[in-house]
Amino acid sequence: MSPELVLAIINIVLAGIFGAIVGSFTNVCIYRIPEHRTIVKGHSMCMTCGHELGALDLVPIFSWLFLGGKCRYCKTPISSRYIKIESLTALCYMIMAATHLSMFLDPLDPYKNIFPFIELCALFVMINIVIVEMMIMKDTGSSMYVMTSALGIDFLVQILARVLHTLRDTDSESLSSLIGKWGLQIFLGAAIGLLAVAISVILTFGLKSLGKYFHDKDSRALRTSDLFAIALCAVIGAIPSIVAATVYLIARLLIKNGKNVKYLGTFLAAGAAIGYFGYSLLLCFS
Repeated sequence: MSPELVLAIINIVLAGIFGAIVGSFTNVCIYRIPEHRTIVKGHSMCMTCGHELGALDLVPIFSWLFLGGKCRYCKTPISSRYIKIESLTALCYMIMAATHLSMFLDPLDPYKNIFPFIELCALFVMINIVIVEMMIMKDTGSSMYVMTSALGIDFLVQILARVLHTLRDTDSESLSSLIGKWGLQIFLGAAIGLLAVAISVILTFGLKSLGKYFHDKDSRALRTSDLFAIALCAVIGAIPSIVAATVYLIARLLIKNGKNVKYLGTFLAAGAAIGYFGYSLLLCFS
C-alpha cells in the first residue's frame, strides 16, 4: 500500500470522526436556534428528567448505541434522530474528504495547502448549515433567513481562501481570469436556482395571484426556502445546481403550499448533495 493511499485513508477516517463530533453540535443547533437560545453556552441535559449529561453520555454515535437508545438516568428512550444526524454528518464529511483529498494539509509542507484546507473546512461547515436548515424546516414547517445569511458568510470564507491561495501562486492577470470564472459559476448557479423558483411560483400561484406569494403570511415558509435554495445553488456552482434546482422544482410543484412544505428542505439538501458530490466524483475520475 502506497504512502499516498495510507494518508488518503487516514484523512477520510479523521474527517468522518470529526464529522460525527460536529454532528453532535449540529443537533444542538437544530433544537436551540428556532427557540432563539444560545448555542455556545449551557450544558446538554436529558429532555425528560433534566439530568445534566456527562462526557460518556455525549460520545457521538457510540453513546446512543451503548446506552441502547435510552437515557442513562431515567431510562427514557432517546430519539434516534441524534445518531442519524451524527452518522449523516460523518458520512458527508467522508465523501467530501474523499473528493477533495488535494485540499488537505501536506505533512511534509503544512503551509503549502493552508488556504485550500481553510476552504475545505468552510465546505464542511456548509454541510452542517444545510443539515441544520433542513431539520429546522422539518421541525417548524418554516425556513429561517438566518441560515441563508450563515451560508453567505461561509461562502465568503471559501472565496477569500481561494483568492489568497491563488494570489500566492499566480500573477494578478491569472487571478483576474480566475475571479471572472468563479463569478460566472456563482452567477449561473444563482440564475438556475432563481429560474427553478420562478417557474414553481408561477405554476403554483399563477400570474394573477402572484401577489399572494410575496404578501401572504402563509407563504413565508416558501419564500425563505426559495431564498435558501437560490443561495445554495450559487454556492455549489452551475453544474451541481442543475440537479439541485431540478429536484427542488419538482418538490415545489408537488408540495405547492400544503402541509408538506416542511419536507422542501429535505428535497433541496438531497438534490444539492447528489449534484455536488456526483460532480466532484466525476472530476476525480476524469
